[in-house]
Amino acid sequence: MKSPRRSMIAGCILLAGMCLEIAAQHGRLAGEESARVLSFENAWNQAEVRHDARALSMLLAETFEFTDDNGHFMNKSQWLAHIRNGVDQYEQLGNTGMAVHLYGDVAVATGICQDKIKEKGKAVVRSGRFTNTWIQQNGEWKCVASQATLIRY
Repeated sequence: MKSPRRSMIAGCILLAGMCLEIAAQHGRLAGEESARVLSFENAWNQAEVRHDARALSMLLAETFEFTDDNGHFMNKSQWLAHIRNGVDQYEQLGNTGMAVHLYGDVAVATGICQDKIKEKGKAVVRSGRFTNTWIQQNGEWKCVASQATLIRY
């Protein structure tokens, strides 16, 4: 016959094991969601380089707002027109030092963007910091806000 104390200890061990399993599963899911957001960040860069407004549109919420590195504000339709019209002529565009922080159905992606762009016929290399805010709706991640700041050396 088991003693009540022994049963209580066994129950506590079982409960602790279940909590650890749930925490591990949550960490694994958070890692998967972070990886998805990072893949969308990379797809965004590719769409910008190719002036593919259609592909970029799929990543953006209808309420998307962008503040560029010069302080200019654009809503989704303005930003997509900017991309479609090829205003920025990138030779290279990439991100480094990226991190994604999850807050339930919200993800904040930060990092350093590095690009080589033609300005007035000359190739210019620039670096900047960005913050993109993503929300998950109906199982899909959509960017709702983006902000970029140039790094001056």
